[in-house]
Amino acid sequence: MHIIFDCDGVLVDSEPLSIRVSSALLAAHGVVLPPEEAHHRFLGKSFPDLIAEIEGEFGVRFPPDVEAEESRKLLALYVTDLEPVPGIATALAAIGGRYAVASNSPTHRVVEALRLTGLDDFFAGRITTYEDVARGKPAPDVYLEAARRLGISAAGCLVVEDSVTGVTAARAAGCRIIGFTGTQPDASGHGRKLVAAGAGPIISHMDELPAIVAELTAIA
Repeated sequence: MHIIFDCDGVLVDSEPLSIRVSSALLAAHGVVLPPEEAHHRFLGKSFPDLIAEIEGEFGVRFPPDVEAEESRKLLALYVTDLEPVPGIATALAAIGGRYAVASNSPTHRVVEALRLTGLDDFFAGRITTYEDVARGKPAPDVYLEAARRLGISAAGCLVVEDSVTGVTAARAAGCRIIGFTGTQPDASGHGRKLVAAGAGPIISHMDELPAIVAELTAIA
């Protein structure tokens, strides 16, 4: 079975760290967002897309090195605070198969996140990010490229995603999608949003993943 995983919020519990860093950088330039709005705006987006959105909406201009600053500060937090999503290593070991990552984070950060959390051996360098394609999520490019690198069509892949942005991308690529809500503050409400975007089934803990994969594989 070929499964393509999003990274942030699916493999590693990095989104609270990313939101903390991004919110602080925005606040330093006069854009202060309530925590709930920050979560909604940031979830699943690449940092360059986020900055472009904020600049267009708020009329601010960030320095050219803001992306490097964000990455530097977030990597420092990774070293001290990053944890794998609960149950993911056990689920990966139980399922077997050939795994890949498709992420809206930069490649170096995905590599480091997997290394720090001990998940890198499951993926053996099979990492595709927005840096490898013309357009990041919600465009389908990153999933199409990840499937191409696996040597199969996107329709032959299962995707595990936690954001509407990512589900939209995977659906446009023609993948089957399992929605994951286990790292979201409002799991049930977020699950409904993922379903509306094209995901199904929805799981709230990685303990559920092996059985869902087996079920989907049996009916494929």
